[in-house]
Amino acid sequence: MITSFTLENLTTHEKVTFGMDIDCDYLYPPGGIDWGSVPAEHNTYNYPNQVGVSVFSTKIKERDITVNGHVYYMLSEQERDNIDRNEWNEYGYSKIKSKKEKLNGLVNPSDYVRISTGGYYIEGKPNSSVKYGIEESENNEYFCNFFISIYCNNPMFKKDTITKTVISGDTSAFHFPLILPSYGIVMGTRIDYLLLAVENEGNVQIGGKIIFTARGEVKNPSIENVNTGEKITIKKTMQSGEIITVNTNEGKDRGIIGYYNGVERSYLQYWSFENKWLKFQKGTTLIGYSTENQSENLLDITIELNPEKFALEEM
Repeated sequence: MITSFTLENLTTHEKVTFGMDIDCDYLYPPGGIDWGSVPAEHNTYNYPNQVGVSVFSTKIKERDITVNGHVYYMLSEQERDNIDRNEWNEYGYSKIKSKKEKLNGLVNPSDYVRISTGGYYIEGKPNSSVKYGIEESENNEYFCNFFISIYCNNPMFKKDTITKTVISGDTSAFHFPLILPSYGIVMGTRIDYLLLAVENEGNVQIGGKIIFTARGEVKNPSIENVNTGEKITIKKTMQSGEIITVNTNEGKDRGIIGYYNGVERSYLQYWSFENKWLKFQKGTTLIGYSTENQSENLLDITIELNPEKFALEEM
């Protein structure tokens, strides 16, 4: 069971904690949060005398997350000492109203919010503003019940940290504090692979960010998913220090950007019509790379993935 999480408004970047512990900003009881599930829609067909049906495609749909909780405030010992006892209720109620005001600004149907817990996060938009209790027994000067519903158009949980795979490049071989032995030390090593396995530890295939960095003149760098034969070729001769980033994730971030001599711009003009927006299947994907002028040793390639899960083990 997940006992706490953080909710952040991605427009204002304000964040608060929800949990079962009294130290959290807002409380929810056991069973107070419903993480929902990820429904699937299977498209099928059949033919005469077939037993059952055949599935030709599956659509993963969105999910809703709901939270039933309490806005509360407990006076500290210092506040109890400094405030007249007859004013405790009024003072506590003012703090509850302040927390409700903050929650109202955080849960805005116009803004995306992020729920983070256990090293993963999921994003969505509130289905409505915060709904508060309407009876005095559930909305008074001591506490107030609330209900939040969040629509997650992407129903998957993503890792807080990006998984990086270096296909070609340098890796450091020392760290601080550094003690030099009498026989010397290796300052770094060069990694060069024409073929490497990239691991996707999530539950579904995903796109990724592929970063080409030139250390010299590199002509038409190319990267290929050996499993599927899908390929990306950049129709350009890269210069030393030039960086090209190809983002194959779904949505507005997909694209190809170049950076050289302090200038960043779209490199769509160097995109080959035969290219595919590479996907990385769950498990192992074999990736190979090449150049047209045999300059593979002058090319660094890094692949960044953010694995996605249907659910977390703590649920």
